[in-house]
Amino acid sequence: MFRGNMARTLGNFIWVTVPLAAALLLLPHREEVNTFAVLLPLLGILLINTVTVVLPYREGTLSRFLLPLVFIILVLDLALLAEAISLSGGAKSPLFPLLLLITAFGCGMLSTPFLSALLMSASVVAYLTASIIFHRPAAGDTQLICSQVFFLILVSFLFQRLSAEARRQNRERSRSMEELRKLADRNRAASGFVSAVSFEMRTPITSLQGFGEMLASKPLDPDTEKEYLAIIRRESENLGRLVEDLLDVSRLESGKATLQRELYPLEKLVEAGLPALEQVCDVRGVVRNFSPDLPPAMVDVKRMSRALNGMFYFISRRFGSGSEVRISLKAEGEELVYTVNVRNRQATFLGESPKLHPMAHWDASEEDLDLAIARRIIAAHGGIFSVIRASGGWLTLVTRLPLALPAEGEVLPGSEPPRPSSASRP
Repeated sequence: MFRGNMARTLGNFIWVTVPLAAALLLLPHREEVNTFAVLLPLLGILLINTVTVVLPYREGTLSRFLLPLVFIILVLDLALLAEAISLSGGAKSPLFPLLLLITAFGCGMLSTPFLSALLMSASVVAYLTASIIFHRPAAGDTQLICSQVFFLILVSFLFQRLSAEARRQNRERSRSMEELRKLADRNRAASGFVSAVSFEMRTPITSLQGFGEMLASKPLDPDTEKEYLAIIRRESENLGRLVEDLLDVSRLESGKATLQRELYPLEKLVEAGLPALEQVCDVRGVVRNFSPDLPPAMVDVKRMSRALNGMFYFISRRFGSGSEVRISLKAEGEELVYTVNVRNRQATFLGESPKLHPMAHWDASEEDLDLAIARRIIAAHGGIFSVIRASGGWLTLVTRLPLALPAEGEVLPGSEPPRPSSASRP
């Protein structure tokens, strides 16, 4: 109301009050009034407000200058109303209540105290000019004029304060609703994250329990016992790695750990993580579309490597062999945009039932642990991570990171990032 519909609200208010005030001129009164002459300024007010109602306020120019425009409209209305007051008896004019209402309503609509005070001053000057200069007051009218000016100032100030308080409460209510929405989103994300952690921990814990019970329950031949011990060791390493990742993310989010940022080419991190896709596709056949002369990103190399590799781990678990993977990396404005597109080519081209598709039973709103860790690491870098399910069986993982340009003469770090093994995750 106070912004987009403010001028129209004022126009509608004038359309209701001005005809009612004009009707008061038809009632008997002590002063002799030229009704036709008084109606002309009132008709001018209605004409101004007709233009006010039909103006295209959604246009950029009018939207930017809305407050000054409303102020000018109010001043014009007050000037015409002051003329009508001078023609209808000055201090004894029945149009003073209309002047009081328009001034108070206008002070309440204007969001800045300066404009409200300026409008109130303009109204007082216009009224004093109309009742003293253009219409000679009687000897006993001084007290009446002073009381009217006093109430004009008092009511205008009261309306301005009440409106300011209403706007403040509205802002606080909007801020509270936004905070509640963010808290609800965080609560849903936390619940999904806990569910993902529980699911990921269940596999190694079940393996440890199962193979441990078999080793303890009966004697086994040396080869079988060696195989079971190897499985227990591998699952223990996976569980330890998972716990370490969770602790690291927790320390980052709580501020107990900081990112060790350095300028590093993001394409090197991507290339280093490709071996994790060996279970689903031929790494040499992965389509890479890297823009030439890509600037480096200011990242924590170890943690960003974990985030990017986590996307490949997710693809390895969710998509079967024969999958098609396309990777692109480009600069857009002040961001580096890293995109991974993947689909199961066999399921798509062999006409496999949609129910049997690798992603048929996965909801993108569900939190996968690898993607959840990647999302939080990317967020700690000031970036954005999103998952998009596209047509044709494609799934798109999009990462946006702030762009960091190297200083003149700066040499990029040359050490290679850790290369994950395809067997590093179950």
